[in-house]
Amino acid sequence: MSSLRARADDPGSTAPERRIDEVRAAAAAVFEQRGYSGTTMALIADEIGVLPGSLYHHFRSKEEIAVAILQRFEQDLGTASVKPARAADADPEQRLRLLMHEVVSLSLRNRAAVRLRVFEPPAVTTERLRDARRIHAPALEQAWRTTVDDLARDRPDRAGDARLLRFAVKSLALDAGAQFPDDPDPSSIAGLLADLLLTGVAAGCPDDEDLDRSDAVRAADDAMATWPRRPATTAGSDVRGRIIAAARTAFARHGFEAATIRDIAGLAEVRMATLYRRVESKEAILADVVAGFSTDLGRAVRAALTHGDCPAASLDALAKVLTRARRGFREESDIMRFGYALDSHAAPLRAYAAETDDRLRLLEGVLADGMARGSLRRLAEPQAAARQVRVCLWLPYQDFGRTSERRAHAFLRRTLLRGFVNG
Repeated sequence: MSSLRARADDPGSTAPERRIDEVRAAAAAVFEQRGYSGTTMALIADEIGVLPGSLYHHFRSKEEIAVAILQRFEQDLGTASVKPARAADADPEQRLRLLMHEVVSLSLRNRAAVRLRVFEPPAVTTERLRDARRIHAPALEQAWRTTVDDLARDRPDRAGDARLLRFAVKSLALDAGAQFPDDPDPSSIAGLLADLLLTGVAAGCPDDEDLDRSDAVRAADDAMATWPRRPATTAGSDVRGRIIAAARTAFARHGFEAATIRDIAGLAEVRMATLYRRVESKEAILADVVAGFSTDLGRAVRAALTHGDCPAASLDALAKVLTRARRGFREESDIMRFGYALDSHAAPLRAYAAETDDRLRLLEGVLADGMARGSLRRLAEPQAAARQVRVCLWLPYQDFGRTSERRAHAFLRRTLLRGFVNG
């Protein structure tokens, strides 16, 4: 149940306050399911069971409701550090785990706000909504910094990884409501994420030289060597190439459903008539964007997970593939982020979702094999562990201080494989 819905039932609230919270709760359910662009005041009214006109007594627009939902989430996050701060007798690892649990819990209870932050709203929205999407929670930010720094003090050899670890745990906890849409248990999510990064998944991990020479890494490198270099698109480029490049940007920025043909034409600097002479539809453009990416990514992932006889090396090779893909296929991976785009009726996205599931089964198999042999820790059942390993590997590490692919891969070796506190 949404935290907004719970507040609507608060007996201490006045009738107008309860009605406002009821509207927020109903809107949150619609925003969570349909995103910002797919939500209308009529749908919100239908969720409550009232006429649309009655909503305007409380909110002037869906944008105003979205801002209220995001601001409530921000307020809740401002209190997330209170409980960990009171645990004065806890060691840094315990405090970090508690902080992750608090933020994951809020993310799961505020899935609509998390989804509203995923893609940029349309250009017609106001700066107020764009600002509300940027979470301002200085107390929480300070808590992340202090807790991770205290943890790193106990491991001076890992001090260089502290900032990336902070980026990882913050991102994973804040976006949990999007990353794990069907899991309502914050304890299992936060606990396993912390286990993966702090204690690591490998019971006995080869050294870096052996990993660099592994069959899995060599096979992954060979597959990635076939990835195409993307040519720069300029005003003088071929028209269809500019349209595809513009669509990639629009889909990554706004999501497939929300991006319009007019958005794509504007970015490509072509007339609508010119665009329709080059492409059949928005879905046809998406097929061009997705197909090559999924094929190239799938080939490299399969190479990483099916070569060699060392599960830890396979995970290391997968980390190398995904950190490179996240940088080299930045916009494609943004289009697919969090799985929300995969709710679309668009056939290319449904196909990509099926291919993603196939790749996840391969990862589950590697984890199950390693756990059975004792070379990987049984932190959870393979199916649950695979989902969280994938999420950890797929973070946009390049967004943090222009982190290089090499540094991100090394960080994942020292955390996801060996454990920040164990390795």
